[in-house]
Amino acid sequence: MNIEALQSSWQNVEAVGPEAVEYFYNHLFEAHPEVRGMFADDLTEQRARFLAGLGRILTNVQTLGEDPSFVQQLGRHHAQLGVVADHYPVAGASLLATLEHFHGDAWTEELAQTWAAAYGAVADLMIAAKEPVA
Repeated sequence: MNIEALQSSWQNVEAVGPEAVEYFYNHLFEAHPEVRGMFADDLTEQRARFLAGLGRILTNVQTLGEDPSFVQQLGRHHAQLGVVADHYPVAGASLLATLEHFHGDAWTEELAQTWAAAYGAVADLMIAAKEPVA
């Protein structure tokens, strides 16, 4: 996985921040209206948490293997909200669509594969963490 490309491309998304998150949720709800009921009517706080959480993951992507606690906590929280394994590919597709939209011509197959691999690794950690560690 090309961590440098991942983090560099994230900076492009961070530059448009709220606009990118709004695009993500619009894409998600348009592609999968069945998940809309899992969210509050007002997404203001959710959008901010999503952007902050994704930023934190990307800032620390090099050490996630050594300390996955933040991602695991996110996984447990999502499970409490009713998120199941089948929801992760749905959200991943919307994330990739968002990234592609905001990168335009800079979105390459290599960058898409890097993001897909990173998202897959994070999703796997979140899914596996649905139960608290004893």
